[in-house]
Amino acid sequence: MKKGLVLTLIIVLGLAALITVQYISYHNTWTDKKNLYAEQIDDNKIIYDKVWKVIQQQASVSEKYADDFKEVYVEMMEARNYGGEAFKWIKEQNPDFSQDMYKKLMSTIEIQRSEFALNQKRAISIYKELKNLKEQIPSSFYLGGKEIPELVFVTSGKTKKTFDSGEENDVELFK
Repeated sequence: MKKGLVLTLIIVLGLAALITVQYISYHNTWTDKKNLYAEQIDDNKIIYDKVWKVIQQQASVSEKYADDFKEVYVEMMEARNYGGEAFKWIKEQNPDFSQDMYKKLMSTIEIQRSEFALNQKRAISIYKELKNLKEQIPSSFYLGGKEIPELVFVTSGKTKKTFDSGEENDVELFK
């Protein structure tokens, strides 16, 4: 009889140890993912801020260049009217307005927005992992009482309206 009691006690203690180890493991995984998600949201804020600062600053440089070019070009054209009809045969090199700054700005916009989108996708992936931990068996037994953080991502009002209505009818790009 004593052997049966000892065996039962060993089994109960083994199960209790297994449950405790599983709880600790799932709790630590949950905590790691929750903290990673919070870090990713903070990273998204930093990247979003950087995106708009870089784009605004490059656009400001392009705008300044265009304004300066316009001022210089007007002065040059006014100064050309120096000899009347007799000097029209002289060919002068006109200054070129370079589109390189605009091309760089467009490239920057695309790169920065892609970086931001990738970071948002990473946050959503981490959020999915948190949901899976809370909802899937056996981790749900240990994490059922945990609160999933709010899903945070940035989108446009146009996208929200489209998904709310289920329709996308606006095809005018430059509106």
